[in-house]
Amino acid sequence: MTPYEKNFKVPGRFEDHECTFITWPCSSTDLEIDNFEKETIIFAQKLSQFEKVVIIADPSNYENVFNQCKEFSTVWSISTDFSWIRDNGPIFIKNDTAEVAGVHFKFNGWGNKFEKCESVKEMPKYLLEKLNFKRFTSDLILEGGGVSFDGQGTMITTEQMLMNKNRNANFSKKQIEKEVRDLLGIEKVIWLKKGLVEDEGTDGHVDCVAEYIAPKKVLAQTVYDKQNPNYELLKINLEILKKEMDAQGNKLEIIEMPYLPYFPEMYNNTQYVSPYTNYYVANKSVLVPEVDPKLDEKAYKLIQSIYIDRKIVPIPAFYQAIGGGGPGCITQQLPKGINTSV
Repeated sequence: MTPYEKNFKVPGRFEDHECTFITWPCSSTDLEIDNFEKETIIFAQKLSQFEKVVIIADPSNYENVFNQCKEFSTVWSISTDFSWIRDNGPIFIKNDTAEVAGVHFKFNGWGNKFEKCESVKEMPKYLLEKLNFKRFTSDLILEGGGVSFDGQGTMITTEQMLMNKNRNANFSKKQIEKEVRDLLGIEKVIWLKKGLVEDEGTDGHVDCVAEYIAPKKVLAQTVYDKQNPNYELLKINLEILKKEMDAQGNKLEIIEMPYLPYFPEMYNNTQYVSPYTNYYVANKSVLVPEVDPKLDEKAYKLIQSIYIDRKIVPIPAFYQAIGGGGPGCITQQLPKGINTSV
């Protein structure tokens, strides 16, 4: 039987967490590893004030990570050769008795852009074994940053990522929709066209352009500046969201995030973007990147108006952006359930 037939469904990211998993930065990440590690430590320390943090470290890094992080996190030794657990970790699902299981999708280094990712392909298996969870597998290549869930059977993604020939050349759109229905309980897929122009490494992940903040409620990235290369594609995505309905037939309430921040500081003569939509919503908190001092406070106020009962926690994310991600990419939440004592 499929997870869908067993009444499993993927919860929303905004639902209660048992803990958050973070993968320790790996040397295969092409950026200044020491600075990425420092950002990870700050992030884990701040997050630990609100929920349990479990850091997954490759055995070669375990002792170092344990010594640096034992005061505010649990550290598990599991083989991995790449960071970004959102994309290469399991996706957790929960049934109507609150039992949690995991789905192990295939991972190919974001469309075969990175050769060194053999260990991380098996990391979800070993993590689920350590948790003693049921593991369901799929031949679909699906990265967690490329999908957003409402917790009630609706998923938002981009055609640019999920239908890309460098990932799922053998899947039609209908076949993808059937696979996410069977594995994740998704009854409705909302297909946006593209992610950000700058998001070349992941081929347009949805977490940079749209994020479910509650059932029937979506935060959508837009931009004021018509000269911004993302202006037209974000406008197209917004129109799609306005016309779509969710799995229950509800029209979506859309809140626009009109601030698209770029770090003032350059790195190797390149200016990096870090969308506020790629925040991480945790128990009683939302961890949001610090990017542009001219825009940060405006964005924080908007996010605070959405999550009125959660604390907005700014976090440094410059080296995450250089590596191609942000707070939502270095994390994967474990939903609270009857079998999730970690």
